This record gives sequence, structure tokens and C-alpha cells, in this order.
Amino acid sequence: MAAAGPPIIPGGPGSEGRQHAGPVIVRGGAGARYQIAAPMIIRGEDGALYTAFSEDIADIEPVEEEPQECIAPSPDVFSYFLLTEPSEHKKHGRFTTDALTSYILVFLVLAIQSVLLFCVWNKVIVDNVDWRAGIMNTGKDWNIAGIGPTPGNCNKLESMCMWQNGTFTCAPPSVQLISRWDELDTNQDGVWTRQEVLDAREHLQCQYGVDPVEVFDVVGGLLKNREHQSYIWVDDAVHSGQAISRDYFTYIMGDVAMCGYRNGDMCGNLMQRGFFDAAIMHEIPRVGKTTRSALEYCHMLLDEGGLCQTYLPSAYATWRIESAQECHGPEYSKFVYSDPNTGKTKSLLAVDYEARKDYEVAQTHIFKVYKCFILFIWLLIVVQHIRDVGNTFLWIKSIPIDKESDESGNETPSAREFRVGQLDSARRRSLLRDEDVHKITWRHRAALYVVTSLRIFLIIILLTVGLTFLAKQNDYIGLLLDGVAMMFIVEVEEILYSKVIRQDVRQAWEERAPMPFTNTGLLAGRPDVTDLVWFFFLLSCAVVFVQYHTWTLVEPLYDALQCACLSQGESCHEAKSFSYEFWQQYWMLDLPAAIMRINQNAGYHAASLVQSAHHHVDHVVGNVLPHVSHVGNVLKHHHLRP
Repeated sequence: MAAAGPPIIPGGPGSEGRQHAGPVIVRGGAGARYQIAAPMIIRGEDGALYTAFSEDIADIEPVEEEPQECIAPSPDVFSYFLLTEPSEHKKHGRFTTDALTSYILVFLVLAIQSVLLFCVWNKVIVDNVDWRAGIMNTGKDWNIAGIGPTPGNCNKLESMCMWQNGTFTCAPPSVQLISRWDELDTNQDGVWTRQEVLDAREHLQCQYGVDPVEVFDVVGGLLKNREHQSYIWVDDAVHSGQAISRDYFTYIMGDVAMCGYRNGDMCGNLMQRGFFDAAIMHEIPRVGKTTRSALEYCHMLLDEGGLCQTYLPSAYATWRIESAQECHGPEYSKFVYSDPNTGKTKSLLAVDYEARKDYEVAQTHIFKVYKCFILFIWLLIVVQHIRDVGNTFLWIKSIPIDKESDESGNETPSAREFRVGQLDSARRRSLLRDEDVHKITWRHRAALYVVTSLRIFLIIILLTVGLTFLAKQNDYIGLLLDGVAMMFIVEVEEILYSKVIRQDVRQAWEERAPMPFTNTGLLAGRPDVTDLVWFFFLLSCAVVFVQYHTWTLVEPLYDALQCACLSQGESCHEAKSFSYEFWQQYWMLDLPAAIMRINQNAGYHAASLVQSAHHHVDHVVGNVLPHVSHVGNVLKHHHLRP
């Protein structure tokens, strides 16, 4: 390697005229590093310092390159905090107001971010952990999805829906109990007695969270109400509250099952599903034979103050209110219903609910791609902060401790020129090189370690909170706004920097040269490859996270909401128990058969009463006739006396 003359390179600060004690490492024109002996520091005509070499450059020897990276000054509080204190101390020989400001700002940012993250954590992470444990907290006494009671644990009605045997059951406790006749009639004799209720009371109340004695009385009360309306005859066992036969239970089960549809808004949906078609065609007395009479029957049960709210236990009222709130606002759509008897059409409204529709949207491909991109951007932002903090740690570790810091308190000439502000860009860059910090005090290093450790902790929390906060959002605009909200927490450090630090100080900091440090690791020295690896890794993480979240949370919660709000869905117990086929069979077969047997019993009872009346009359006549004969004899005797 040859050279035309002695090479010169920019020198270090304050080193004019000083001979280096030993060889130094310099970078050649091709980018390789070389070891050169006995350089001399001189000042050039432009006032800048340079290192001159008297030996022929052909004698220099190349040395092995170590992976180097740099920390470039950035416009935020944490970057500004790195060198403000040592720079101010080097220029002024004391701890200045600007140094104090950097400390105040960095700890203020940590405090602000901590408070904001705590508030979001308290409403997002804690709720999500509870949901993952089986209960999704709604802030109320009821919750949207839980796990059914496990052995040894009772149903405390903390969940609006329970997952049992592969299906959700979201009906009110009284309706759940009514649909399980086999658990009520424990001896399987076709009669549900009060004694059976008392014997199984503890078990049933633990299982369903409602007192079965109260449900037993509710069924009896509804039967007596139907008798009062002249729909049915009720026997003495029901009147006395001692027993309810299977026929009576079948008769009233239709009314109680209707109560599981919550309110009168669902009447249109029930008509649309054809649940009353068979009842209208067979002119069931309770339902009638027209569309209007069927709607009146439905509203009589489900409207505010209807039979369901009047007769069912207080747990039903709680379920009714909470389920309506959990399903969010109703949305209505128009449809045309055709009367199965006359063929006349009538316009009706079917209800749907925002919560169910939101989770339906969350399962579409376009929304998952949309959410994936937003999460990918969020991951890029947070991981870039993590990488910056990691580089800061390496830089703190590599920079030496200043054991002989200048305590004179004298202001350097360069500091004086900066303070006056009268210098051109070339002179500013030269002075910035003169003021480069190559050592820091042990106190500042300790402060940097504390701040950086706190930043790592907050960034991990920020990553967790942000992913959970963004993942649970199922609205397009809402997801975008939530992303902006999380960005605000991240940018607090930049906001305070730009609004508190004066412009000339910011300009001086941002014009500083990057601070080099030695990097270690698998891809050290290949930052281009490192960036590409991080890019594809984070993109893959976003895709996997969205898909995993959809499978484990969105789809089950959608099934629960669909069951709770509309009583439909493949995973809904009530949708299967009270399906279209059930109502067809109930109106056409089960109910008429039960009514026929009840009427037969009523006939037997009436015949028994007539027979008893005849026996009573005969008994009375038999008892009265001797007395009549005696009276006749007495009268006859008195008539014959003179």
C-alpha cells in the first residue's frame, strides 16, 4: 500500500501538539482499520485539529475489524439524558441546570408512563386474566363467559354463560332447571313432588344457582294463573303445592322456555324462526290462530311487567338486565312474515345486538388482516425501543469511568461560543467534536443503569398491555384510535423533550455525532441482515398472534354472545333444546297430549265429584227420612186427639 505524503486525519479534542505514547488505530480509505505508530496532533488552517503521521503509510499493518454500531442522538428525553450531565460538566465543570432538567424529565416521563400503563393495565390485563381463568369481568355481578361448576364448587352466578359438555348454556337459572325434567323427578314416577325438591335442593341449587323450591312454587303459580284464565284445570295436588305431574309440567314448560328469550324485542325473531307456526295452525288456546294473537301471547310473557318478570325468581330479573347490557345496543331489521293459516303477510322487526355483530366482524378475513397490520406496526415500535435500550446498555458498559473529573468550575472557550451562539456550521461541528464525551462519572453511570432498567420493565408492560388492548378491539375505527392511544403513551418522551427543552439546546444535541460502541451477538457487524430478520420475525408474530387470539378468544366469545343474546348457534344448549323441531313437536304433539290427559283427569275428577255428591245426597236422604216419618207420626197423633 503506497501513499503520496504523510496522511492526516481529524484529531481528538484538546490534543494539539501532543505526541501519542504508542500506536493508534485509524481507518483507511477502503474502510479497513490499520495500526500506526507515533502520530502527532496538529491544527489545520481551518482551525480544526488533525492527526499527522511522519512514517510512510506503506509500513502500517491492518488489524482485525471489531463489529461497531452507533447510538445516534434522537429527539426524546431518554436519548438527551445520556450525555447531558457529562457534557455540561465537561464544559462548565459543574452540575448545571440543564443537567438537572434532564434528570427531572427522564424520571417524570417514567412516572407518567407508569401511571398511564397502570390505569390501562387495571382495566385490560386484570380483566383479561380473569376471563382466561373462565370469567370475563363486565364490572357487574354477572359475566359473559365462564366455566361450569367443577366438582366441589357451586355455581355462584358469576357467569352469564356456562361451558358444559361442549356447549354454552346462557339461559336464566330457572329456565335451565325447567329443561331438565330427569334431574327433577328423581324417582322417575312421572310426578315432581315437593319432597323430591327438598331432598335434591342442595345439589340443584349448587348446580344451577337457583333455589329449586322457589322454581317449584313458580311453576305452580303459573299453572294456577292459567286456570284463572280458564285455559286449564288444575288438580288439588298443584293447588296445595305438593306435587306437579309430568302433564302439568309439559303444559307450563312452553311458557317458562319463552322466558329465556329475555324481552319483547325477541318476539319478531321467534316469529321469523317459525316457532309459533304450528301453534297458529292448530289454534292452541294460549297462542290463538292469527299472527296478531301469537305476538300478543309473546309480549304478554316477555314485556316489562309480563308474566315472566312477575312470576320467575329475582335471579331472572338480574339476568334479564345484565344480559341486555352485555349484548349492548339493539339493532333492528325489517322482514315480512306470512300467516301459516291465511297466507296474509305482516311486516315485523327482527333484533340483533352490537356485541354479537362486532365479534362476527372480528372473524372476517379483511378485519384480521387489518388488525394484523396494526399489531405489526405496534410490535415494530415497541421492539425498536427494546433494541435501542439494549444498545444503550452496551454503550454504558463500554464507556469508561471518569476518575479525575474537572471540579474547577471554569467554562471552556467552546462552551462560551456555544452560549453566545455566534458560530457557523463548520465551526459548530468542530466544537461538537471537541466536546465529545469519552468518559462518564460513576454516579451518572449508576443513574443510566437505573433508568434503563426501568425502561425495560415499562417496555415489557407496554408490549403486553398494548397487545391485549388492541387485540380485544373489534371495531375498525376503534382499533385505529386504540393504536393512537397507545402511541401517545410511547411518545410522551418526545412530547416533553420538544416542549420543555429550548431549541438551541435541542439543535446542539441533535447535531452531535453518533456514539460508537462494540456490538456482540450472532449477527454483530451485519445490521442490514439484523433489520431484515427482525422485520420478518415481527410480521410472523403479528400473524400468529391474531390467528391464535381468534381461535382461543374471539370464536368462543362469539358463540357465547350468540347464545346469550339471540339463543342460537351450534354451540348453544338452549338453541338445541328449544329448536324449531322442539316447538313443532311441542305445539303439535306434546302439548295436545298433555291437555288431553289433563282434561281426562278433570273428567274423572268431575265424575268423582258427581258420584260423591250422589252418595252424599243418599246419605242425607237416608238420615232425613226416619225423622220425616217420625214427624208425620207425631202430626198424625196430634190430629187424632180429641
